[in-house]
Amino acid sequence: MDDIPVKKLTIKTKNLNDIEDLSLLKVDLQHILISPDSKMFALIEGDDKDIAIMLNAYEGSMLSFFFKGLHKNSHIHTIYQIFNKHLKDSSTVIEKVVLESKVGDILYCTLHYIDSKHRRYYSVCSLADGLIMSILNKLSFYVVKDTWDKIDPYDDWNYEEYIIDWTRE
Repeated sequence: MDDIPVKKLTIKTKNLNDIEDLSLLKVDLQHILISPDSKMFALIEGDDKDIAIMLNAYEGSMLSFFFKGLHKNSHIHTIYQIFNKHLKDSSTVIEKVVLESKVGDILYCTLHYIDSKHRRYYSVCSLADGLIMSILNKLSFYVVKDTWDKIDPYDDWNYEEYIIDWTRE
């Protein structure tokens, strides 16, 4: 045993995030805004600010489908509903949905799973996919505080030209 080389590991604490920056904040999807030129935004409300995130046409359409509760009576299931059925059939549930990071203009969410043997695993998805899965599974939506702080508040924007405001059913 004396022949095993030992390396000394030094961690510089100035490079580590403060634990408070990694805490989770609960946020809520409040509205889906649509402009006359068909740009869609998800309006997300937090305790200290509200943010508006632009969605592409597919994401906005799918998110509004679930946000308005139209999935409850659909005779043809979406890929999200099929995926959820697969999870249920394999005795796995989504435990929580978290907006984890922002890199440039891209927002990354994680789905936190737990199976019947209490194994936990994760997958990365888009903001719209994360919001849809939180709605479908009736889960709260969380964001890492450091990530939330990096996103500009929407109150700096002018929303007078937006003509459609989809609110929850």
